[in-house]
Amino acid sequence: MSGRLASAVAMAVLVVWLGAGPALADGTYHTSQYAFAAVNGASIRSGFVENIHADGPNVYAHEQYVLNGGDPGTTYQVVLMIFPGDPTCSGTAIVIPTASLRTNAAGNGTAYHVFTPEDAGGLRGLTVGGMWFLVDGGSPAYATACAPVELD
Repeated sequence: MSGRLASAVAMAVLVVWLGAGPALADGTYHTSQYAFAAVNGASIRSGFVENIHADGPNVYAHEQYVLNGGDPGTTYQVVLMIFPGDPTCSGTAIVIPTASLRTNAAGNGTAYHVFTPEDAGGLRGLTVGGMWFLVDGGSPAYATACAPVELD
């Protein structure tokens, strides 16, 4: 009976350990969500950026963009501004267009972008400031606040 109990305990420990792997994939920067706010009176019910750092061999980060209640039938350019070594977003930015987000008749839309380890390049190990924008016709319609992002 004690052999069965030991086997059961070992199996339980293994299941817990394997299940924790994805949750521990990035011990420095965990998944974060940043709210979009309207710029210059653009309509919005809600919107956000979900920033997920997998730090894997093929996917370094995955960003999901969501807008609810925006202008119907509009295509927005998603733009990420990174401020290397400046978590306050007050210095010179690197501007990265990441995706196009198209809204439906209700003004809702989603898009995503995947960054590879090569995309992170020389930024690894830094804490950067990050801001995301949804741009329509060259002007920002929605923006997030500045957020510090630790890149490991």
